[in-house]
Amino acid sequence: MRNSIVTSLAAALALLVMAQADNYAQGRQGAAPEPLISQGVVKMPNPPGPAPKRDLSGTWVGPRAGAPADNAGRPDPIPPMTPAGMEAFKEHKSYGDATRGGPNAPTEQVSNDPFITCDPLGFPRNLLGQSIESRGAVTFGSTPDRTLMLYQQGTVYREIWTDGRALPKAVDVKDAPESRYYGYSIGHWENDYTFVIETTGFDERPWLDEAGHPRSPMAHITERYTRKDQYNIDLTVTVDDPTYYTKPWVFARGHYYWKKNQQADEWFCFPSEAIDYRDRIARPSGIVDAK
Repeated sequence: MRNSIVTSLAAALALLVMAQADNYAQGRQGAAPEPLISQGVVKMPNPPGPAPKRDLSGTWVGPRAGAPADNAGRPDPIPPMTPAGMEAFKEHKSYGDATRGGPNAPTEQVSNDPFITCDPLGFPRNLLGQSIESRGAVTFGSTPDRTLMLYQQGTVYREIWTDGRALPKAVDVKDAPESRYYGYSIGHWENDYTFVIETTGFDERPWLDEAGHPRSPMAHITERYTRKDQYNIDLTVTVDDPTYYTKPWVFARGHYYWKKNQQADEWFCFPSEAIDYRDRIARPSGIVDAK
């Protein structure tokens, strides 16, 4: 069945975004993830079978980070930003802020969130729209020289090179590659059960999260996928971006469950629907697209 992210954009961009922005700004504990677990293994063997060595292949889905049942923990507070980071952050007007009422509501209900018109989420924001904060699946596959990751949301794929190549030292300058929405990634096995991915070389347009925190082109983002057993993977994502932030921090913690039917439905953001939602609902309600 085809799913449209924008069919219920009010929920996707108002409720989900606001909840997630609050979670990451305040470190609030997430809700119980039972409805999301139902897409994965409901009745696991007790104990589950052992994890195969150096193997993440398959399709996985998970609950939001910090939910009591997965015990994945919460992300670190976002550290203070550098002056450059603050300047970039001021340019980003989140949808959550535009829809939030009360005494601290912005005087102008303006948002320039790229997702409003279905621009790519980019990395690592797409991780927040997958298992950590929603219920999109991710599939791991491999070839002799790379690991492939296919995300259900937007049918986006990433290539994680495992052939020993280095990450680019710069992008968008002479003799350097062009920046990318999802960056350049390399990976290696730290041991038989933990796969480490390092990514940099970003197009600066995507936001780091729904609150609008920026990330610079040469931010260094590290994912650690630890397969605990037959049916469970833990994820930790660390951001090191000295251009915009004063220290590295754990951006996300999450947990993946083996998806019981190993099938991911289509789940797209349709620009035509997003623009229709903006013009018929958001703008009449007073929310303006700042772009």
